[in-house]
Amino acid sequence: MKRFDKASVTIKDVAKRAGVAHSTVSLVMNDREHVSPKLRERILKIANEMGYMPNIVARSLISKKSATVGVVFPENPHFFTMTYFLMVIDGIQSACKKYDKAMMFFSLDQTKGESYYQLSRKWLIDLMIIVNIDYTRDLSKDIQDLKDHGIAFSFVTKYIGKEKVNSVCVDNLEGVRLALEHLIAQGHRRIGFISGNPNSADGPERLNAFQTLSKKMGLDQDEGLIVYGDFTFESGEREVPKLLGLKKRPTAIFAASDYMAIGAMRAMKAQGISIPKDIALMGFDNSLESAYVEPALTTIRQPLQEMGEKAVDLAIRSLNEENFEPTTLIMKPELLKRQSC
Repeated sequence: MKRFDKASVTIKDVAKRAGVAHSTVSLVMNDREHVSPKLRERILKIANEMGYMPNIVARSLISKKSATVGVVFPENPHFFTMTYFLMVIDGIQSACKKYDKAMMFFSLDQTKGESYYQLSRKWLIDLMIIVNIDYTRDLSKDIQDLKDHGIAFSFVTKYIGKEKVNSVCVDNLEGVRLALEHLIAQGHRRIGFISGNPNSADGPERLNAFQTLSKKMGLDQDEGLIVYGDFTFESGEREVPKLLGLKKRPTAIFAASDYMAIGAMRAMKAQGISIPKDIALMGFDNSLESAYVEPALTTIRQPLQEMGEKAVDLAIRSLNEENFEPTTLIMKPELLKRQSC
């Protein structure tokens, strides 16, 4: 049998070995119809034996469709240092491998009028995963543009607009419920809360859940027990002194993200506060850092890798299935008990 240099095998070589026209091989490699299952299987087997690899770039230029998934996140210089997002990206990458897709990263500054649709056209992206959203402007037109031009996309966050879209998010109400039930079981009735970014979907939703459930559960309702951060380490460190400065301190503090909880932990230690002996502390997300601080942070886990993977699944399905309806997947959170409370 003739040996082939796998790096130089062309579509014509595969066609010659299979005894078919190279256009038939092209149909198979581009997953088109009009080829019988038996012949398709034989061509794929021969291509694999010969080590034929389709030129993804050439395929994209011919079909006007990309083999790349665009992963879009808000303009943030700290994005790639935040393990929360890296865990989501890990799930996206896993799904991209499954579908034989590459990934390309983009940051989008909505305050400058940049749009998802403009980005998709500039880079020939027809699959887009949008990680988190800064709701500083109405996204309705942008979302409609994506739909009108056949761009498949999913959000890895809750979408709060009126349009029906693919999204994967965590059940924030259930997550806050788990946290409060855990703290109440330890005897806490006066619980401080550090809220998150008001321009996100999760920030207001977790705040509303805390306000509703704390009242329903009969917890102290002092307005001073709620302070406002933005999900960052710095905001947790900045805001927690307001809780510590209350005439009647909380016995426990629940932060709407692990990063804010870790920032709060630093400020609490600076004041000589022992955690959890003096004040219990709890976070939300299960970022990688949460298990390595001292004491290890009790938190609400959201399945970040799975969320990233399912977002790609939804986008792929919406691209390939003619009657696919936009879907929102709400993932179940989990209480992770560690040493901070």
